[in-house]
Amino acid sequence: MFCVVIAMTLAELSLGCYIYATMTSYDSGYREFLAETTPAPDLTQEPHRKSLLKFLNSWGCRIKKADHDAAATQIKEWYDGISSKLFPTSTGLLSLTDSDLDTVEEAFKGLADRPSTTRKTFAAVPTAKVLFVLRPNALIPWDNKMLRHFRLNGSAASYRQHLLWARERLQDLSVECTKRGFALADLATKIERPKSTLPKLIDEYLWVTVTNKFQPKQLIERWEKWSSP
Repeated sequence: MFCVVIAMTLAELSLGCYIYATMTSYDSGYREFLAETTPAPDLTQEPHRKSLLKFLNSWGCRIKKADHDAAATQIKEWYDGISSKLFPTSTGLLSLTDSDLDTVEEAFKGLADRPSTTRKTFAAVPTAKVLFVLRPNALIPWDNKMLRHFRLNGSAASYRQHLLWARERLQDLSVECTKRGFALADLATKIERPKSTLPKLIDEYLWVTVTNKFQPKQLIERWEKWSSP
């Protein structure tokens, strides 16, 4: 059960994503990963798995360099079993079926609960980030502060719940986009985040508003008040 309703108008999302872009260097780590795994990540390839682990470290996952070989092996074993079940990379969050969501839960549980001979390398946060880079048009990362804020327990079922919440936000944003004369598919370009997928835009907003407790709505309201005659 979510603890609060997160407001996300077009103006608030736009400002939140702008703040994200100026406050963090996370984009550089993600873009480096994309460059190293072009045209798409293939975790059957060892270099791609190494790039993934480097990316996870750049996004705050504390996987020790000494554990990378063991983690890469876990990833390959997991990916070999789940890759053929995943929906196409072009599928967006709004298009996911119940069957797709069932597969996401299976994939999440399969990696998050995978045991390690040294320690539990993968848990809720790294797993969501792995799923995001594999299916960036449909799946979304999260962090521990978001889990606490939304009262999610980090399980596969709670990840599905988070995806459904994000899908509702995109549906609301789609209505706003239509009212303003453009399609939801053009939103990232309209707010000058052309390399961010729709789920990533939602995550960027949450990183600003939940993880870092900045409220774009308050700033917008202040500007509007000061701009009045």
